[in-house]
Amino acid sequence: MHVTTGPAVTYWNPANQASGKYTVKATFKEPKFMNLNSHPHPHGIMIAGNDLGTAKQSFLYCSAYGSGNFIVRGFGPEPFQMNGRREPNAAIAKAAAPGEPVTQEIALSVKGDKLECAINGTVVGSYDKSTVVTAGKLTSIDGVYGLRFAHNTDVIVTGLTMRKN
Repeated sequence: MHVTTGPAVTYWNPANQASGKYTVKATFKEPKFMNLNSHPHPHGIMIAGNDLGTAKQSFLYCSAYGSGNFIVRGFGPEPFQMNGRREPNAAIAKAAAPGEPVTQEIALSVKGDKLECAINGTVVGSYDKSTVVTAGKLTSIDGVYGLRFAHNTDVIVTGLTMRKN
């Protein structure tokens, strides 16, 4: 799937449901890093979607920047942050320069009482379920899964899958 965004957007199919212990992952390739913007913008996996498209929506996403940073953020229905904005991690691929390609494999996993974000096979963020499913954040870890893109991105997504852990 080739995705070119204007405004930030979340894509989902209501048939794509995940519950219990599961992992959702996909590979994201920016053929030309920062092709449509003057600074890095992230893209990634969205899980735990409930009441999507309404004023009560809640979901969580883990996204990577081609600059070697990541963000774990959600809406419940107001935005909330789980890690530092644009937090660096050595596991995240960096584009050699603007206009050069960069690829990330991003996964969000629910493993019992933990929620983990892994990028390129390395867990970059781990959160207790109780800190994510709480007032003002997620209503549940179960729900719809999909994709999240910041504004002005140009990305090719392959291998979007969900598997039970």
